[in-house]
Parts: sequence; C-alpha cells; structure tokens
Amino acid sequence: MKKTILLCLIIIMFGCTKKEKIENVFHLDVKNNVEFEYASDVYIDSLVNSNDIRIINEEQELDTYSLGEHTFNIEYIKDETKYNEEIKYNVVDTTKPLVLINSSYTITKGTKKDLVNMVLCADNYDKRPNCYIEGNYDVNKVGTYNLQYIAIDSSNNKSIHSFKLKVVKPAKEKNDSKDKPKFQIKDLINDYKKDNTMIGIDISSWQSNIDFQKVKDSGVEFVMIRLGFGHNKNNELVLDNKFERNIKKAKEANLKVGIYFYSYANSIDKVKEQVNYILEKLNGEFLDLPIAFDWEDWSKFNKYNMSLTDINLIAQTFIDEIKKHNYEAALYSSKYYLEKIWGINKYNTWLAHYTNNTNYKGKYFMWQLSNRGKVPGINGDVDLDILYK
Repeated sequence: MKKTILLCLIIIMFGCTKKEKIENVFHLDVKNNVEFEYASDVYIDSLVNSNDIRIINEEQELDTYSLGEHTFNIEYIKDETKYNEEIKYNVVDTTKPLVLINSSYTITKGTKKDLVNMVLCADNYDKRPNCYIEGNYDVNKVGTYNLQYIAIDSSNNKSIHSFKLKVVKPAKEKNDSKDKPKFQIKDLINDYKKDNTMIGIDISSWQSNIDFQKVKDSGVEFVMIRLGFGHNKNNELVLDNKFERNIKKAKEANLKVGIYFYSYANSIDKVKEQVNYILEKLNGEFLDLPIAFDWEDWSKFNKYNMSLTDINLIAQTFIDEIKKHNYEAALYSSKYYLEKIWGINKYNTWLAHYTNNTNYKGKYFMWQLSNRGKVPGINGDVDLDILYK
C-alpha cells in the first residue's frame, strides 16, 4: 500500500513538472534591449507585440529615472496560464541642456553681475550642468563682444548659443512719470464676457483692503486669492496677511473663490510640507475653483540645484497631493515657461500671457491677460482673468 501511494506521488510530481515545462515553451513577443530617454513615460503595454495574451501589469510604468540597464518582469496570461517574462531596457540621456538666452545683453561698465547666471541654464538630468561663457570680454571697457554661452551635462550633451554682450557707459536715470494704460474691468467684460466665460481677478496683500461688494457689482464673478508663500529665506511658510479677510469677504459677496500659493520649493519634501500647510490653513473650507501652484523664481533657478525633472516632479507632487484631499489643483505659469519648462498639456493650466489674443497652443482653463487692471473697490492695479467653463 505504501509503495502504491509513493508511486502515485512520484507520477503526480513528475507529471506536474512536465506539464509546467510544456506550458513555459511559449515566449512573449516583446521589444527587448531597447533604449528610453531619461524621465520619459513608458508603460509595459507599449513593449508587447502579442495580441493573444492578457498583460496583468500593463498599466505599470517602467522606471526611467535612473540611467543604465534595467530589468523588469512582465506578468501575463495566455490560455488561462500565468507567465513571467523578463525584459531588459536601457535608460539614456541624450537631451541637451536647456539654455534660455537672448541674442544680446546690455550691461553697465564696471558691473559686478554674475554673467553666467544671468542666463537660465538647466538640464533634464544634472542638477547643475557645466555652464560657462567662451570668448574675450572686459566689463570695464565699453564695447560689443561676440561670445558663446556653452552648457555641457554629465552625459556630454552640449548646447552652444552665440550672443552679443554690450558694455555701455552708465546712463542718467530717466524720470518717466508716464504710466502705461490701464485695463478697465468694464472693457474686459465688454470684450471677453461670453456664455462660456467668467470674468475674475487674482489678489494678495498687495491690494490691501478690498471692498468686495463693489468688486462684485462691477461685474467680477470670481477671485483667486493668494494663501501665502514659502519657503522664505528663513525656511518658513508665510500666510498672506490678507488671506483670511479676503476669503471671508469674497464669499460674503457671493464671488466664486479659488486660491494660489507662491512657492519657492526645491524638493519633494518641501512641497509636501507646503501642501500640508495649505490644507491646515483652509481647514476644510469649500472652494469653487482650484488650488494653484505658482513657482516663478526663474532668474535664480541656477542656484536652486535642481534639474528640469526635479522642478516638474515638484509641481506634479503638489497637484497630486492636493487632489488626494478632494480639491482641484492647477499650475500657474506664463506662456514662455509653460513652453520651455513645464511642457504643453501636462498640467491643468492657469495661463499668464499679457496680450489681447493669446497664441498659446496648449490647453488652459483660465487666462490671466493683464496685471494692470482697474476695478472698483480696489486701490491700485490688479490682475485680470478669464475662466473658461
């Protein structure tokens, strides 16, 4: 009896092993040993050519945030049998550093400006590419110098841009009392109010105490309010000293309300801290419109020790963390930096472009078209916005 049981067990064991070997003869038709650009979006299903299988982890994104060779197991089902297939791929950096440079710059004789850092020089991978000026010039001698601005990253990708440096004598300060024309709210309403638009403003403590009922009566329908800014030089988060008054009074006037936060974040940890701060100050307050992430310190970007990938991940983290708490989120930026830094259509966008007719090609839900608006109830200038329903 014992021999019979033992024999059956052996048959079962060897039978299972044989069956497993037969099933594993099938191999998935995949693109193997392929290269992907650093920080690119690549999903498992894009690597598979077979149509008669079901990929279990098809929506999983491949790691492209570290250079070099990677391996990954694709899990899939064919003929009701589960398989694993190991694939290999390589992550490379072939993108040249970004240099946002003008064709010419004019400086005053004897200037002590950091000429290299007057230009935004950044890389998708390196936190600080090697940026320098090539050519001879003398800031103490008046003249025009033909120079090259060069940026090289750690993968030896190089950007070269020619520009002129003009050194001029110090000029007398002009006392120009003429002001640029203002944009009256009544003209904004007349030109841009449609069935699918709303007219609004964005404000901060710079506008001091606002009479929101007069603002409402003038035709304004919504307001974006600055909650605060940070981290500042003391590594602090700062509440806008008019925020609490502004949100209370705006709601009392039956204006639709959204908020924005002026960020100097240079890390994921800091932007998460900022989100927690915003949520703490809101304390569950209902908002009609999104919470916008506003990062604008581009003139000092070279000193932030961040890659272009870093700043984008910071913005994305802000948006993702805000949305986890049932608020809508958005990115505020000018047209120039939306096209150069952020990338068109990646974010829910509040566009800043001071013109009567924007030619921005990306999608946006709100457009800030002037910072010289005149609205009853507000002393001084205010930003004007159009919201698209």
